[in-house]
Amino acid sequence: MNVPLLVVLFVQLICITALTEAVHGSLEDQGVGEESVSGRRTGRLYCRVGIGFHLQIHPNGRVNGSHEPNHLSLLELFAVSQGVIGIRGVFSNRFLAMNKRGWLHATETFTDDCKFRERFQENSYNTYASVAHKSRWTGREWLVALNKRGKAKMGSNRRVKAQHVSTHFLPRMNVQEKLEQSFTITAKEQERAPAAPVPQKPPVPQKPPVPKVPVGTRQKGPRTVNYWPKFRFG
Repeated sequence: MNVPLLVVLFVQLICITALTEAVHGSLEDQGVGEESVSGRRTGRLYCRVGIGFHLQIHPNGRVNGSHEPNHLSLLELFAVSQGVIGIRGVFSNRFLAMNKRGWLHATETFTDDCKFRERFQENSYNTYASVAHKSRWTGREWLVALNKRGKAKMGSNRRVKAQHVSTHFLPRMNVQEKLEQSFTITAKEQERAPAAPVPQKPPVPQKPPVPKVPVGTRQKGPRTVNYWPKFRFG
């Protein structure tokens, strides 16, 4: 029996256990829980209802949609378990949640209300259903949805179905503001021999300008008067 090999394996097992506990402890400090370990994505969720809205989370807990992407619509999607994710606002640092009545809101701590089941639809859009709440009578899932004005809809509403465009979201992950980078290429000036000076011709004397006489006018010159003497007879 190889005793040194068993000692080495025992030491490695202790190191792996300590590392796992450290990772779980850091996740608990963030309020996410032990189940969320990997699968983090950063981007935006675009809903094609109406003119199109981006899901955004406000610092005061309000949830709605914005047509133009901004800092409030930048979200972080992280995996909790297989098919279940959590959504956190990067700027507001709050988690998307759905209460027992079906209203969407945002909380500072991660709870069961913040867990959503992500499903891929045939049209390349996704739907997000609440894991903790659904219809008691029919078992219908309550989905995250926005109306045509960009306001959050109640998931308990009977009209909120997976077939409606109000529940279809397109994940736009790894979205970063692209800065236009430009550069200028400057070529080295080639040394050229100075060209021989071109001999200049002497200036041609110009005639004085002839004054223009306006049409219809007559120049007055010196007048000649002829005088004839008169003689008287008788």
